[in-house]
Amino acid sequence: MHNAAYDEDGEQRVADNQITDATKWVKGASIGTGSSGNVYLATDSSSGLLMAVKQVELPTGSTPNEEHKKSTLHAYLELLKQLQHQNVVQYIDSYSDEVYLNIFLEYIPGGSVASLLKNYGAFEESLVCSFVRQTLQGLVYLHERDITHGDIKGASILVDNKGTVKLSGFAMNRPSASSLFWVAPEVVRQTAYTQKADVWSLGCLVIEMFTGEHPWPQLTQMQAVFQIGSEGARPAFPSDISSNAEDFLSKTFEVEHTIRPSAAQLLQHPWTNRSS
Repeated sequence: MHNAAYDEDGEQRVADNQITDATKWVKGASIGTGSSGNVYLATDSSSGLLMAVKQVELPTGSTPNEEHKKSTLHAYLELLKQLQHQNVVQYIDSYSDEVYLNIFLEYIPGGSVASLLKNYGAFEESLVCSFVRQTLQGLVYLHERDITHGDIKGASILVDNKGTVKLSGFAMNRPSASSLFWVAPEVVRQTAYTQKADVWSLGCLVIEMFTGEHPWPQLTQMQAVFQIGSEGARPAFPSDISSNAEDFLSKTFEVEHTIRPSAAQLLQHPWTNRSS
């Protein structure tokens, strides 16, 4: 096992985790559930390295739909292999058995932002700002490579025991039903699906961290989808945040995605550059 090393842009230079044989591992407790598969704690039987393993059920048929699932799964795996950044969960290895594609990922012991909110309540603004800055750094890295995360929300943002944010839970297709409270208007309307959708979802994540709830707590999913898609509604802002935080949110919630700022532009916003 090597120590992680990053350059000034946060890109990893040396792999920090290696396993000797992807077929020799032991599955532990469930640590998460996603739209594409379940995530478990795992250990390398030879080295004792702790990992997260995402088990994705392999398509078995030969229908056009099943073939599409196979190609999507292959593209997803190839995507994970190329990502190396301090704010993105690191791919380690993969192994297919008769039922599952087992994807081994860096294990983040702190859990997700969603679990931290559940256990400790809403965050102070300084912590929200720190997490948003790191999330933006990860998004800029992805967007520079023409990659849309597609499922930014508290459950997809992991935090290690040193407070470092790691993006996980990339959408294999479009956002799942469980993510509808975080989706952008153009995604609801199915008129566009670009990196700007991540920016809207980031705004929703900010509200989630400030309040401990998703941005539409009084609405059902269908009611929220109607308001977002048909009426161009924006979530209500928390009342006790700074003016810079309000301005940041107003920019993420620009309904017209073509004039919504990019992640790189938001990383230069005064709020994300505030001193702790």
